[in-house]
Amino acid sequence: MARQKGVLKLEGQIGDLSFYKSEGEYLARTKGGVDGERIKKDPAFARTRENGAEFGRAGKAGKLLRSALKTPIAQSADKKVSSRLTSQMVKVIQADVTNGRGERNVVDGDLNLLQGFEFNAA
Repeated sequence: MARQKGVLKLEGQIGDLSFYKSEGEYLARTKGGVDGERIKKDPAFARTRENGAEFGRAGKAGKLLRSALKTPIAQSADKKVSSRLTSQMVKVIQADVTNGRGERNVVDGDLNLLQGFEFNAA
């Protein structure tokens, strides 16, 4: 990962370079990975599609919970609550023994895994 030094602080894309800010630091990286169309269609990426579907469900469930508790957690939540909650929701989904991979969901998972979740890491 490249770090930007100097007076120019860039954010956005130029060709294959992406410039972004993370935790107050300006960074740059190149595009990489497999073509999106190949991931959508190639049988070799079936597991990737399953994981992506479950991760998407975890993200939506976390968003729903954060929205429902918006007022109570407004003062206490930290900047990374979204990613920590999504991570925990993935564990809830993975605990679903009713549905197969790629079809598992939060409702059939073990919601007890959310017990004791801290909205502020500190």
